[in-house]
Parts: sequence; C-alpha cells; structure tokens
Amino acid sequence: MSPVNHCTAFPVRHPWIALCLCLLLTAACGIGTTQFHNTLDFRFFFSADNPQLRAYETLQSTYGSEEFVFVAIATRDGTDLFTVTNLQALASLTDAAWATPYSLRVDSLTNFPYSRANAEEFLVEDLFDPEQGLSPADLQTRKQFALAEPATLNALIAADSTVAGMRILIQLPGIDRAVETPKVVFFIRELVQRFEQEHPQFKTYLSGQIVVDQAFPESTAGDMNFVWPAFFMVMLLLLGVIFRSAAFVVFTLLTALCAIATGMGALGWTGMKINAAVTVAPIMILTLAIADSVHILTRYRRLRQQGQPKADALHASLQQNAIPVLLTSLFTAAGFLTLHFNDSPPYQALGYIVCAGVMAAWLYAMLLLPALVMLLPHKIKRLTETTTVAPMSAWADWVVRHQKPLFFGGVVVIVAGLLCLPLNRINDDPVKYFGSQQTMRQHMEFVNSHITGLGALNYSIPVETGETLTSPSYLQRLDDFSQWLAQQPHVVHVDSMADIIKRLYQSWNSDDSAFYRLPQQQDTIAQLLLLYEMSLPFGGDLSTLLSHQEGESRVRVTMDNTAGDYHIELDQRAQAWLQQHTAVADQVVSASAPLMFAHIGERSMKGILLGLIGSLFVMGLVLARLFRSTQLGLISLVCNVVPVALAFSVWGLLNGNIDVGLSVTLGIAFGIVVDDTIHFLGKYRHARQVLALDSEAAVRFAFARVGPAIVITSLILVAGFAMLGFSAMNITANTAILTTVTIVIALVVDLLFIPAMLLRFDPSEQRAPTETAHG
Repeated sequence: MSPVNHCTAFPVRHPWIALCLCLLLTAACGIGTTQFHNTLDFRFFFSADNPQLRAYETLQSTYGSEEFVFVAIATRDGTDLFTVTNLQALASLTDAAWATPYSLRVDSLTNFPYSRANAEEFLVEDLFDPEQGLSPADLQTRKQFALAEPATLNALIAADSTVAGMRILIQLPGIDRAVETPKVVFFIRELVQRFEQEHPQFKTYLSGQIVVDQAFPESTAGDMNFVWPAFFMVMLLLLGVIFRSAAFVVFTLLTALCAIATGMGALGWTGMKINAAVTVAPIMILTLAIADSVHILTRYRRLRQQGQPKADALHASLQQNAIPVLLTSLFTAAGFLTLHFNDSPPYQALGYIVCAGVMAAWLYAMLLLPALVMLLPHKIKRLTETTTVAPMSAWADWVVRHQKPLFFGGVVVIVAGLLCLPLNRINDDPVKYFGSQQTMRQHMEFVNSHITGLGALNYSIPVETGETLTSPSYLQRLDDFSQWLAQQPHVVHVDSMADIIKRLYQSWNSDDSAFYRLPQQQDTIAQLLLLYEMSLPFGGDLSTLLSHQEGESRVRVTMDNTAGDYHIELDQRAQAWLQQHTAVADQVVSASAPLMFAHIGERSMKGILLGLIGSLFVMGLVLARLFRSTQLGLISLVCNVVPVALAFSVWGLLNGNIDVGLSVTLGIAFGIVVDDTIHFLGKYRHARQVLALDSEAAVRFAFARVGPAIVITSLILVAGFAMLGFSAMNITANTAILTTVTIVIALVVDLLFIPAMLLRFDPSEQRAPTETAHG
C-alpha cells in the first residue's frame, strides 16, 4: 500500500483513534489562546527598527508625551462662545479635566496664557477666569486676541468662534495599556456627558489617538453582535441547503472550529502580543477549512450517490483529494507567511497564526473529518449517473465549443483590467478606518472640519553652530519655516516659539501691532522668554515646545487632510525646504502618529508583494515538477495571479485606497485562488497523464470531478464575506468587499479562462497511462 493509501485509510479504519488524537491536539493547543497578550498601544503596529517610530520616540524623549485627547465643545445653536455664561462653563470643564487619569496638562481656550504689560509690570494670566469680572468690552478684546493669535486660532478656537477646543496631554504608564487606555477614555466620556447635562447649550466631540485606540476593540465587539455571527450562520446555512444534510454542516463546523482553536492556540503558547488586527485570523482559517471540507465531502457524496459503501466512498475521496488539499494548504500557508515581510508586528503575528491554522485545517480535514463521517449517522440518497454529472458536463461541453472566444475574450478583459491597477494608491487614512455611521468617525470629521485638523506633523529644529534658542537668526529661520508651512494646502495651524516671541514683543510694547515681529536683540528675546516662563502657571510651561538642554525647539503643524500620502508628500517638501534653508537639515527630526501610519502602509505592501512573488515563483517550480509539465506550472502561475490582480483593478475603480489593513487581503485572496486552481489543474493533469485522455476530455473530466466543489466553495464564501460587508469598521467591510470580488473573479477564471488556456496551450495527443487511475 502506498503512503497516500495508508494515511487516508487510517481514519476510515480507526475513526475513534483519529477522533481522540485530533481532540487531544485541539485541547492542548486551544488552551494557548489564553496566553495571548492583547495591547491597545498603537505603537505595536510598528517594528522596533521602524525609522518613523524611532523618530517619534526621539520626539517624545525631547518634548514629552505626544498622546492626548482632544475635546471639541460646540454651541448647539451656533452662537458665539464669548459670553460670560459660555466661558464660565468652559472654565469649569477645563478645571475638571485636570482630574483625568495620567494627565500632564490641560490646554484650553480659557486657560491660554494672555500676556499684557503696563507701566509697572509684565502680566501673564488666563484668557478667561471667572473671578476676573471681565466687562463686555474686555471679552471683546480677548476674543479679538484669540482669533488673531496663531497658537489659538484653528487649535483652541474656530474662526467663527462657535467651537472651542481642549487638549488633555496624557502620559500612560505603559504597564498595561489594555487597562490604562479605557480608564482614560471612560473618565473623559463621563466628564463630557455630565458637562452636556449641566450645560445643555453645548455638544462635545472627542478625538485623539487614545480615543481611537479604544474605539477599535469597541467597534470589533459591536461587530460580534451581528456581523460575525451572520458570517458564520449564512455560510453554514448555505452549506446545509446545498448538501441537504445537517450532518455535513456539523462535520464542516467541527473541523473548522478545531482548526481555528489549534491555529490560534499554537501561537498563543508563545505569549506573543496581539491587537485588533488579529481578529480576522479565525475568518481566514475558516475559509480554508471550509474549502478543504467541501472538496472531500463533495466527492464522498457523489460516490455514495453512485452506490458505493460509506467506507469505500470516503477512502476514495480522501485518496483523490489528499495531494491537492496538501498542496493547497502548503502554498496557502506559504502565502500567509509572506506577512512576515510586513513591517507591522500584529500583521506578522496574523500571518503566523493563519499559517498554523491552515495546516491544522489540512490535518483535521484528513483525520477529524473522515472520523466524524464514519462515526456520526447520516443519509445520502442514491442518484443516477445522469443526475450527478449533467450540469457540469453540459457546462464543460459549452466551454469546449467556445474555447477560442473564451480565450481571446479573456485576454482582452485581463489586459483591460490590468490597466486599471494604477488607479490604486497606498494611502492610510485613520479617519476612514471607521464607517460613516460610527460615532468615532462622526466626531473626528466634526473636529477636522469645524475647529482643527486631525493631520499632524512635528519638526524638531536644532540650532546651528554659535546659536542659541534666543538667537535672532535662529528664530527668524524658525519663523520663515512656519510661514512657509502655513501657506501649504490643507495646513490649518502652525505653532512655534517664534509666534510666542512675536506676541510677547507686541505685549511688551503696549499691544502695538507694529511690534508683532521678532526683536533683533538677543538680550531682549531672552528677557521676554524668561519673564514669560516665570509667569506661567503649573502645567503651562514651554517644555512641550522647547528643549533648552538639547538646543532644539518644535514646530507643530496641523492639517485638515488626513490622507497618508498627503502627509508623506508634505513632509518631503518640508524636508526639501529645510535642506535649502538650514545647515542642520540632516539633524531635524520629523515625526507624528499619522506620518508613521502613512509610511507603514507603503512599507507593508512592498514587503507583502515581494513575499508573494517569491511564493508564486516557488509554487510554479513545485507544480511544474509535480505535474511533470512546465506548461501546467506556467499556467498555474498565470491563473493564480490574474484573479488577484483583476480584483485590485476593480478596487481601483471602486475606491482605490489601499491601507495597511487592506493589504492583508492579498493573503486571503491568494489562499482562495490557489485552492481552486490546484484542484482543477490536478484533476486535469491526472486525466492527461494517468488516464491518457486528450485535452478536451481532460477538461471535461476536471469539470466533472472538481467543478461542483469549486462552485459550492465559492458560493458559500461569497455569501459569508458579503455579511462582513455590513461591518461598521471600514477595515473589515473593505476587506470583505475585495475578498468577495476576488472569489467571484477566481470562479470565473476557473470555469472559463483556465480550461480555455489548457485547450489552447496543452497538446491534444493521447498519452500512455503512467500510473493507476484513481482520479
């Protein structure tokens, strides 16, 4: 007995042993799912050697924490904020915000430093203090100040003075962010809820990276209430309807669940960190587990319908599907291992988990599934040969008759589709991670369009040789850079030390607007800065803007364009400006969380593409060797690449934005396409080389043997992934849409283009049989 026969016979002859072994393995691995360490730290998306992460951490070590929660406070009826009642309410909210867990400082419109000078002293006080007893004229003066001051306009106050901002700087301990992040967010949510109840004239909106970090698991949990159950139920229901057997649903479900538990648990024992990106791993494992089970059960069902006994039919099905299922699993696992080349650790973890799960799905399809079939009672009615093969036979005849138009028409469609690939762009936009109906998305869009931008860049500008932070030449260069940035498209706010010095110099000179400029004497600048820092209250120092020890100061840029490619493009132009106008451009540090995500999408996609190209090359060589045909190896490469490429072409027409989350769709699509292609080509090769059939007869044979399974698998997966399209998370919904498109295109390619290619390029001569026919 050959090794294949021996292995496939084992679960049929010893089902209880196979069942116990599989359940023990599932239990041993499944316990590992409790060993994962979930993290809400957005920095986990970046590897330790990521240059943008290193720059971000350098910025934090110089100027302190970069994490904050931004609260926008808007009047519901669009009235002016500058009334005593409104400002008193804002001041109370500002005072209460200091109690936020892990907060370092609170910057708001009311506590912004308002500088003025008289004959006796230089004063710095809060822009509004309830105890000041300001007159309407005083309020008007301070309103004009706030709307003219670069540090407040489009940062803490909107240009129409109907929306104010409050920025709470947070320094999380970093011990367990899964606990620390909710603690901060829940406190602020309760704070603003009480504020709205006490002051119903206001509506508040939250944004900031910490709020976004908390929104991810909450949105995923929301999907668990409908989207994910619907995904499972629709596929299982459709599986039951197609097979007309509840037992087949049970067989497939148990096989898939054990594969998921094994894949997740096996990697859980390593204690690796994970985040929300890994939540799609069970779906990917389920997809391949269903495909494996459907191929085996479809063939088993047909053989039973033809009158074969249970054991014989099951053994024959396992024997005929053993090599294709193994190859599919190996190549799919290799495809997901290409996520190792992703620059993002959670997506690397996703690749490892799915790789383990796919191989577990293969193992259970060959052991657990047949054991369940042998042990659990089920009925299959015997049907005539005509009934079982008529649909696929008719389809195969039609394809053979129209092979030329199918081939040339397919080439035209493929070429036309590939021309749409450039419509895609790698563009990571954090706002669009969330669906338009989600509260998080609505809050971010309000903040971005009504008061300040969510896009951000930071530049740490060092002094040149012989300069200090108070040198007129340094400040002038800083001001020139700030003015250049302010003139760039979509830039809504630029904050630098130069603006503070100009404001102080004007205040020092009786608020004469002619003195809103940089002094030319270094002593004057140093004196103004010293007086200002001495007058600032607790928590209001300039440490977030100046680094006296390092001889650097920061320029903060805010933009209302949140697209990742815009961040990269603006940063590149800013770096070019610095190269041209300063001698220390190479020492400038540019960093921000949006810039980090902008680069990670580009780096990840390049890594995945390189990995997939390598996997495809190896797969082509292996299949050419295994099929003993270079032509079949090349055809397999073409037919595995075309569906994925065309799917992304369609995406270019529908949307075009590819973010780091959507890049993992390449792995899903690769697995699905490879499964169908290998099964079809495997049966075709068996017919040509083993049964010595000509190419037309071999195509008919392949359709008869694997056509039903390919169609059933595709229908089930399309129905399931369509449910995921209803997810409130755009990351999940977009992945579902693109995967669904890929499955549909792959089905069309398998049913039309692959047979047309085979009929055109594979010779039709009869071949002598080389081995026993068992296809």
